[in-house]
Amino acid sequence: MRSYVDGMLRYFEFSGRSTRRQYWLFWLATLFLGAIALVGDNQLWGYWPTAYDEIGPLAAFVGIVHIVPGITVTVRRLHDLDRSGWWYLIQFVPLLGTLLMLYWMICPPREPNRFGPDPREDYGMQTADPYRAPASTIPRQVRMGSGQPQRVVNEHEADAQRFI
Repeated sequence: MRSYVDGMLRYFEFSGRSTRRQYWLFWLATLFLGAIALVGDNQLWGYWPTAYDEIGPLAAFVGIVHIVPGITVTVRRLHDLDRSGWWYLIQFVPLLGTLLMLYWMICPPREPNRFGPDPREDYGMQTADPYRAPASTIPRQVRMGSGQPQRVVNEHEADAQRFI
């Protein structure tokens, strides 16, 4: 679940790296949500997609919401393999591109890497359990703020701080 939430929190973030675990668990959670949406569409409105039919509104919503994070987590996974995110476009080559992308998503990471630190490390600190992924690859200061109270100089600065 953390891998899915991490992928959604990094909605537009193409930089950095994502592990195999983050990649596959993100797609597994997305597949699960899509299946729930399909069943919901069937139960609520009678939609059941066939080869010649349209999908229902819940499945369309789940699909649209997950387009961008699906692309970004794939690009970050390519970065973990020390490949440019532009390799994502190889999927447009029929069959060969899809098979090559599937192979890359299964491959182990390459170290050292030009796209940032290893996401399996907890920002310079090794995790006690090598099989446990870190809670998030987003530093705590970025996710939650610095934890330090903000000193407000005037009311205009207070308005600016509210929207940051």
